[in-house]
Amino acid sequence: TKHRGRPDRYELVCGLFAHELGHVLYTDFLAAQSYNLFHGAGKWFPEKPLLRNRDERMNETDIWDFCNSDEINRSAYLSLTTQIWNILEDGFIESRMLYRFPGKLGGCLEAARAAHFEEMETLTQMLDMEEEGTHIWQSIMQLMLCYVKWGEMKYGDEPLSDERIQTVFSLLGDLDRAITDSSAKERWDVVNTIIVRCWNYIKEFLELCVEKHKQQQASGGSGTVDDTISAALSSLSG
Repeated sequence: TKHRGRPDRYELVCGLFAHELGHVLYTDFLAAQSYNLFHGAGKWFPEKPLLRNRDERMNETDIWDFCNSDEINRSAYLSLTTQIWNILEDGFIESRMLYRFPGKLGGCLEAARAAHFEEMETLTQMLDMEEEGTHIWQSIMQLMLCYVKWGEMKYGDEPLSDERIQTVFSLLGDLDRAITDSSAKERWDVVNTIIVRCWNYIKEFLELCVEKHKQQQASGGSGTVDDTISAALSSLSG
């Protein structure tokens, strides 16, 4: 409704169609099933992530302890890994669509992308949202989404020294690998890398979501922890 004319609205709808067509053409959905099956067997998919130091080795141990301690924890973890994978997958399939279909489909996809980028909050705005109750991990995910889809981040008035920006900067090589490699396994490998390196943020976010889910269950709610995480991340633009 922000776009008044029919031609502009047509472009946006066609752009959304182009995005979903990109998933049909290029997304390997079976790889996502393999990730969940491997994780249920206590294994990494496609392989164990590279652990660079003691902190990351400790994070890996804590990840498995967290998942094995409670089935709700495991469900929450797998839900979040799917959300991270979807961010990477969106960046990959849109870049492929723009390259393969430079005509009407690509042009409409560009229009939809421009509208999404315009609507996306700056980091300064996200910090204001954190003061109102969102978690720092949500801001980091928003910055990752911004980078993999548009190749830049909306800093707002924040300095490059901000820990959210620096966290994404530390992952740029892996994010680039995720959106340029045609192998779905590479994107899942990057998901594992992100989880291990950002586990302190992620664990705290997951614990908050699990606690909120349990409170909702105690109050007679019928949703799953996946619903709780999806709702928490529904504010992600684009």
